[in-house]
Amino acid sequence: MADPCKFCEDASLRPDMVEVGPVPGGVLYLHRDQTHSGRLLLASRRHVKKVTDLSFQEYRELMDSVYRAAQAVTDLLHPDKINYLIFGDTGAHLHIHIVPKYRDGKDWGKVFLTDEPTPVLLPDAEYLSLRAGLRRRLGLESNQEGFSWAIF
Repeated sequence: MADPCKFCEDASLRPDMVEVGPVPGGVLYLHRDQTHSGRLLLASRRHVKKVTDLSFQEYRELMDSVYRAAQAVTDLLHPDKINYLIFGDTGAHLHIHIVPKYRDGKDWGKVFLTDEPTPVLLPDAEYLSLRAGLRRRLGLESNQEGFSWAIF
């Protein structure tokens, strides 16, 4: 039997994430390790392993959601750059790491670690504040279903 998927199953399988909310391409999460302030993950809406398992429309929605999430975190936290990462061989559910980088911060000019030996964990109130700021910028606050973005 396959291991349960942390993105498809119960939220108890995602103790390392705070759900920001549904977006057209999937579900956006704030990673609890905030070594890189504003670190996000976007899990595809459908359980697939590879980008090429998506329809072209699903791919467009996923990439549009990546762009909008990056714009929201940029507006909120003003990173100098954002790194994006998709692993193809280590996860059973397609997801994209969206990792803000800061010129004076950890790993500037280097690849970030997905599993920091000493993660930066915040008080719950700070996660909720970041989540609220991202939801406002993504237009998720007034729409409980999540979104009404036009995808071009």
